[in-house]
Amino acid sequence: MPSSIGGVRAELEPEKAAEFDAVVARTPAKHLVYVILDWTLPPGAAESDATTVGRLRSGDFSGVRDGDGKPVAPTHPPLDEVEGETAPTVWSTGFPVGAKTFPATIEGIRQALDEDRRAEFEAEISRTPGHELTYAALRWGYPPEDLAEEDALVAELRAAYQGQGEGR
Repeated sequence: MPSSIGGVRAELEPEKAAEFDAVVARTPAKHLVYVILDWTLPPGAAESDATTVGRLRSGDFSGVRDGDGKPVAPTHPPLDEVEGETAPTVWSTGFPVGAKTFPATIEGIRQALDEDRRAEFEAEISRTPGHELTYAALRWGYPPEDLAEEDALVAELRAAYQGQGEGR
């Protein structure tokens, strides 16, 4: 079964591929693995093997392996639809330089990226296995200038701390 956005898209008829792309674009990254799973399952799978499909949809990927034979595990449990849980479309952080928010959906990241980086993003996101998409989206969604600013601050704090230790 395909495990990437590009792999699933390649298996679909053009009109279904457009529908799939729309769903993927607006799904928060930490839940993309479940969207890919649902679009990858063959018709009737839930009826013919309800136990396995239910286990996968509940986030239990035990026994599932990627193309290299490595175990697959989702980064987050599925949404609790009974409780009406929704996933945020932005991520927030407060360390170390103050609160920042950045996009958590493919659609949001596309809008935030400059045109020069968008093609590279699309290529990476298309080939990334579903269970790794959270990390890829986090990397792409976090503005590089903010990351550079935070890395510089951490280096400055580390140097100041190490300087204090030398005087003791």
